[in-house]
This record gives sequence, structure tokens and C-alpha cells, in this order.
Amino acid sequence: MAKSVANWTVLTGSTRGIGSEIAKLLAARGDPMILVNRSEAAAGAQRSTLIARNPDAAIELITADLMDINQVAGAAAKINDLPGQVDVLYNNAGVLTGTKILSAQGFESQFAVNTLAPYQLIQALRAKMARPADASPAMVVLFASSAIKSPKALEVDTLAQPETVGGLLSTYAQTKLAVTALASALADDLKSDNILIRAIDPGATKTEMTTGGNSGMPKLLTWLAPMLFGHADKQAAKLVASADPNAFGRRTGIYVANRKETNFPAAATDAGRHQALVSLLNRLLAAHA
Repeated sequence: MAKSVANWTVLTGSTRGIGSEIAKLLAARGDPMILVNRSEAAAGAQRSTLIARNPDAAIELITADLMDINQVAGAAAKINDLPGQVDVLYNNAGVLTGTKILSAQGFESQFAVNTLAPYQLIQALRAKMARPADASPAMVVLFASSAIKSPKALEVDTLAQPETVGGLLSTYAQTKLAVTALASALADDLKSDNILIRAIDPGATKTEMTTGGNSGMPKLLTWLAPMLFGHADKQAAKLVASADPNAFGRRTGIYVANRKETNFPAAATDAGRHQALVSLLNRLLAAHA
């Protein structure tokens, strides 16, 4: 049974890596949380640990595979059924792989989780986040990556079903470029409901995804990551600070890297590609509704 709370923070992919550290920070400061994860067992263990450290914590668990449109829709419905509003949506869950994996709907896995699921959650939870213009704004956080600097253009036509699948500097980079572009593409529309949106890159982070022999990581970076990448707890702190709606003058539609507002990569700024991307996402969701 959910505690009677006015405001929730939704965090996807909370059981490992930077997501785990974000959950610790939010629980310690008393933020009521809804944790959305694929593994019910891992999320249950995380919740027990967080409550042991923070006995008054309000934490709801929702199990969903964000690679599956239907399960994302089910998770959003459960969130919408809870009392209160959603203040912050952290779209943290991500996939990095060099292997071709398809979703239940036939989409490439990195696209399904890194791009499509965040967009679907934004749209499904919009009414739960909307508030009057004189209230403190809600916040949508999109997780960017330094990998987005590698593509020369956003390849909208092949995002969902690329002929070949690569990792950090190819398919993954395209999906992260796409979700980063959404921060700019959706900003004006969401602002009408007093919802801010930011693409935030906390910096390269030492996690199982980047140091555990992931097929999507270039071998050289796998070797260098333990020495060059930042610790997950420090990167999480930077990300949470950048997600504060009062930071950066309450600006929306911005790209933040290492707690500094910076210019979007040129490949993420094309208005025509923005329109094509949103049209693609809407079309895919409508086809599988």
C-alpha cells in the first residue's frame, strides 16, 4: 500500500550502476520514489536495503521490461493509479550492446530502451506531471552520453530497425543522440504544462555496463574505463544536482554535461530531424497500442 504522498520521483533502471546511486541519494533526502525495473527480485532487495537505511522512505516498486511497449504502458498505468503527482521522471534505464537483440515488437533493443521507452513514459505520465504555471515545475531527465558526439547526423529512418547493430560509437550513439534531441524537440510543448525537460550527461561512469566486458564497449575503452571513468556515486550526485528545476535559471530544453549547460551537438539540433523523430515515435506507439 502506497504511503499518502503528494509527489513522486520515478526512476527507471534503479538496481545497478548510476541508477542505484541515484536511488540512494533520493532516499537519503526523503524523496518518495517509484522504482521501475525488469527484475522484481533485484528491486525488492534494493528496496529492503534503502528502507533499512531510511526507515521512513516511501518506495513503490513496479516491474516492467522497458524493451516491451506493452509493459511500459502497464508500468505507466500503475504509476498513474497511485495517489499524488510525479515531480521528476529519471529515464535512467539503458542498454549498450554490440549484439542484435529485438524487442517483442521487433525493434532494436538499444532503440527500444534508450529512446522509445523514455518518450512513451513522458507521454503516458504527462497528465500526472502537469501543474499550474505558478507551481514549482516538474522535471523530465533524459540521460545523455558523450557517445553522441560521434554521429554526423541523426539517422531517423534506421533507428528502430538498423541493418547492422553496433555498440558505443554506432547504434548506441544514435539512440542516445535521439533521446538527447528530444530534450530540445519537446521543450516548448511540455512547458505549456509547466514541465521542464533536460538532457543530462553526468560523464563517463564506471559501471558493470562499461567495465564488465560488454560487447558494445570498444576493447580499449573497457581496459581504460577503470582508470579514466568516474565513480557512479560522484556522477549520480552531479546528475541529481543538474536535475533540480531551480538550477540553470529554471531553463528547459537544455543539454547539461558535467553540471554545465553546453551546446547540443550539431546532429541533435536539426528541426526537421526533430519532427521526423517525434513522428516516428508516435507512429510506432500508435501501431502497437
